[in-house]
Amino acid sequence: MSEVDAHAWSELERELDAWGALGREATFWWRDDDLVAVTPALDRLSAVAGSVGAPVALAVIPAGADAALVPALAGWPGAFVLQHGFAHTDHASPPARRAELGIDRPVEVMLTELREGERRLRALFGARFLPVLVPPWGRIAPELAARRAEAGLPGLSTHGPRQYSDQVNVHVDLIDWRRERSFVGDGPALASIVGHLAARRRGAAPIGEPTGILTHHLVHGEPIWRFLARFGAVLARHGSARWQDARSLWGFSAQS
Repeated sequence: MSEVDAHAWSELERELDAWGALGREATFWWRDDDLVAVTPALDRLSAVAGSVGAPVALAVIPAGADAALVPALAGWPGAFVLQHGFAHTDHASPPARRAELGIDRPVEVMLTELREGERRLRALFGARFLPVLVPPWGRIAPELAARRAEAGLPGLSTHGPRQYSDQVNVHVDLIDWRRERSFVGDGPALASIVGHLAARRRGAAPIGEPTGILTHHLVHGEPIWRFLARFGAVLARHGSARWQDARSLWGFSAQS
């Protein structure tokens, strides 16, 4: 391990200690995107998360969701299903950035798709499905965001600071999408995590907003799996850190 990475891990420990000194818990949540089928990568995700006691919110693409996911998730009590758009199809007009739920299509058309996706996921997963919309590529037209509850999706999760009620976002993406979907690295990942934690602790971000970690299990290499295992182990042994599951974040009951 490089000196830079070793220093970054030490900074995480110091930040967690700072939360402990305040008598507060540093809270985290984990969202994993693009789930459609049972794969060895999904098995690895379940194993890593289970080994560190971390619940995972799985953003499932409704149009491609395989029914075999239902028994596969049955033995994973910490996994909940969110709705990842409808088909994860780019409808943006170049040179705009990719979006399925952006400004290029009528809102009514997108609402119709989302309703269909919501019905499919609820029928498949029952109470494990939470009515939370995760827009593909993190982009959503403002009018659609304002009307998402019409599709049965009052919750919303994108990236960065919150903009709407019932929104819980992720803050740290472990993938560098500009470099062939590679891992950002221990140092940059931890710097982003510690930065968000410190902002919460100092009042520059809502202190009660959990720090969200974003993963994409289908494109993980060994460095990301190793990072997740080590990061989870640090949180598991530190008295001032705690994972939150998606159901608690949006206040859904066990019967939702």
